[in-house]
This record gives sequence, C-alpha cells and structure tokens, in this order.
Amino acid sequence: MSTERRSDRGRGRPRQGEIVLSRDLIVETALAIAGAEGFAALSMHRLARQLDVTPRALYNHVADRQEVIDLAAARMLQHTPMPAFDHPDWRDALRDAYDKARQAYRAYPRATLISLDETVSATSVDPHRVILAERLLQFLVDLGLTLPQALVIRSGFLFDVFAFTLLIDYRYDRGDDELRRMMSQPVPEAWLDSLPDVVAPRSREASDLDPRTSDEMFAETIAMRIATIEHLLE
Repeated sequence: MSTERRSDRGRGRPRQGEIVLSRDLIVETALAIAGAEGFAALSMHRLARQLDVTPRALYNHVADRQEVIDLAAARMLQHTPMPAFDHPDWRDALRDAYDKARQAYRAYPRATLISLDETVSATSVDPHRVILAERLLQFLVDLGLTLPQALVIRSGFLFDVFAFTLLIDYRYDRGDDELRRMMSQPVPEAWLDSLPDVVAPRSREASDLDPRTSDEMFAETIAMRIATIEHLLE
C-alpha cells in the first residue's frame, strides 16, 4: 500500500493515487488489526508498518496508543446500528436487532474482546453506548418484562452476539468447507474416529446429520432467546 506520508514530508500535495494519512485512517486501520488479531497485536509500530509510515508520523494525529484504543472503541459503537424496534411483531424486532448487531461485529470479531484486553478511558465513552443499552431495556420493559428480567435478557443479547461472532463467525468466515462442517458437530468427527472405544452414541449420530450454516446456527440462537422471553411473559 502506498500511503502518503504527509507528516514526514512536510509541505506539498499528495501524489496522485496516494492516500493521505489521517486520524480517521489510523482508527479504521487499528480496528481492522484488532478485529483480525486482537488488541494485543496493536502497537504504534505495527500500525505504522500497516500504513507504511514511520511511528513519528502517527503522533501528528493521535497522542498515544491509549487514544487509538479509545477512538477504536468509539468507532466500534458507531458501526453498530441503532435498533428501531418498529416491527409490528416484537419477535421480528428482536431478530432484526440481533442480525444487525451480528453484521456489525462480524466485521471485526476479535475486537469484541476489548473489555478484557484494554481499558477505555471513561471520558471517551461514546453516547451511542448508553443509548443502545437504554433502547433495548425500554423495548423489553414495554413487552411486559420487569427491569431485572430485562437486564438478564439484555446481557444474554450481548453474550449471544459477541460469543457467536468470535467463536463461530470468526472461524467460519475464514475456514474451508471441512472446518465449517466440523463447527456444526458437537465433537469433531476425527476425534470420534480416533477414540472408537469411547461410548458417545449421540455425538456419533450427530456427526452424520447435515451440517448447519452459520446463519442457521445464529437463527437457532435467536429462537432460544425468544422462547426464554415468551416463557417469562407467561
């Protein structure tokens, strides 16, 4: 990638076809690295190499790595669509919220571990974060759930989306057909073949079933969450 190193060259216009180094480009590149490899892989030197600039050039746009982390966290939230919950049926509204959240985080699955890997400055929290939580809680309370119940379902929503994009989508999107088939099995078929003396009739039977796509598995996850809400509403 031929990135314009304006910060190193000083004055002058970028050449045709070159990309001007900017704060926005730094944040998007940082999020791409973290999304594919985790925040542990994100350093100022790695970021500079990815952009084909010197580390010094980055500091003309951001103060330090912590600011990059804060900006990347805000960008993640900005990429997350605000659910409208305007479907006539609440089940469809919830499915839509699940699908949109999955689509957003699927683009950078390993970045969802930011709460474990990094500390985001409290003063840098995007208002989107608060509004997302408030809107989902209000939707659930309007259905007839108590606030404690709504908190449980909201936590389940986050667990479902983050875990699925990280544990399923991340490997499914990058794997071959054999890996995708294995991911829909309770135990890899190769493990069962290597342990013929282990009694596992259900697992062996399941290995012969038609493999499910990641979309089908996600739809089943949503269906179970909807069933939970229906039970609570009863």
